Amino acid sequence: MSEELNFRSKEYWNHLVWGVLLGLLSAIGAFIFIYLMDLGQRIFLPNLTNWTLFSGPWWLVVLMTVAGFFVGVIHRLYSPKQIDVFGAVKNGDMDPKPVPSSLLVSLISLITGFSIGPEVPTGMLAGGLSSWISKHRKMDSEKTKINVISGISGAYAGLFSSPVVVLLMLLESDHKQSNSYYGILLIGGLAATIGFALFYALNGMSLSPLLGLLSPPAYHLRIWDLGVGILLGILAVPVALFFIILTKTFSRIVAPLNAIPIVRGTIGGLLLGLLAVIFPVIIGLGTTQMPIVTQQAAEIGVVLLIVFALAKMVALSGALNFGFIGGPIFPLLFIGTTIGSAVHLIFPQIPIGLALGCMIVAVPAAIVPIPIAMAAIGVVIIGVPFIDALPVFLAALVSFAITHGLGLGVKKENKPVKEV
Repeated sequence: MSEELNFRSKEYWNHLVWGVLLGLLSAIGAFIFIYLMDLGQRIFLPNLTNWTLFSGPWWLVVLMTVAGFFVGVIHRLYSPKQIDVFGAVKNGDMDPKPVPSSLLVSLISLITGFSIGPEVPTGMLAGGLSSWISKHRKMDSEKTKINVISGISGAYAGLFSSPVVVLLMLLESDHKQSNSYYGILLIGGLAATIGFALFYALNGMSLSPLLGLLSPPAYHLRIWDLGVGILLGILAVPVALFFIILTKTFSRIVAPLNAIPIVRGTIGGLLLGLLAVIFPVIIGLGTTQMPIVTQQAAEIGVVLLIVFALAKMVALSGALNFGFIGGPIFPLLFIGTTIGSAVHLIFPQIPIGLALGCMIVAVPAAIVPIPIAMAAIGVVIIGVPFIDALPVFLAALVSFAITHGLGLGVKKENKPVKEV
């Protein structure tokens, strides 16, 4: 595509048609993946609404251990890996070869209760499909990049219930500011709109149930709320730092097992299964448990809320390092929710909607490289009017700026390990 955007050129409309088509196909693929995940979770996972310690069913240990064994077998026979979806958007390409086995590992991990999210597998599905079709059709690198961006946009707009969130993600990704990129944004935006419409229609004209909309009591912006947003953004930094240290520690501990993935997966399933029995509130993505830790926060208490956040971080770090494939965003939303609920209990002067909104976005924004998009997701989850959401955006930007300014931000999701 030339530097000067030309809507009348045949080349541009060819890019647009392919981008929209692959956005639609990717959205369909993502919806099927989410449907299978939801169906599997209804079959295999208990419907837990109890946060009490040691109340998880003991058969969950067997389930997660067996799942870890099968995940290890897949790692041993094939080459699944945690693919950097944001890197694929930046580079405009994704190797489709490891995608099928990676999706299988991710689906097993998600339906058996491991603390990971579906954003990485749906992004891999979209990026891998778009790359495969582009290469099969012998398209050049420019068209392949647009197709990959469009495919991921279509999948993510449905997953996160907003085409605007996807456009913000694209603007926050590495790119050259030029007229041609705005042409790509238009194609990605159309693909995102189609993906959102597909999810919205198939979900019965409602937003994605994965986000677990909280709808706390509304608050109205006061001038000092801006300072609260900044302070809560700062508070998210040590939480993110603990998660980063924990992830690196797990990586060193698990490293000797990387050459024997079956043992690694089985041990990981066993240990994380035991953790799930002790803390049943950390099972799965975390979005279905978010209403529990907000509505029953006073009964749970500040100490246990913080313990739940720490346990969720252990479960997420452990899953990613023991070979289970998935994303960090959804579990981090749960962590932000528990911390936000604790903040409101300690400082009841801070409205619950403000505390939740700021911490839900500040914790993941300190780790993943899309702070404005994360803030937009938080606005969707909390349901605050845009004018009252300024502290939420401030919290996300402050936490992102501090962690990345200190060189602590996680730029890549996970490096693949060598296995024999």
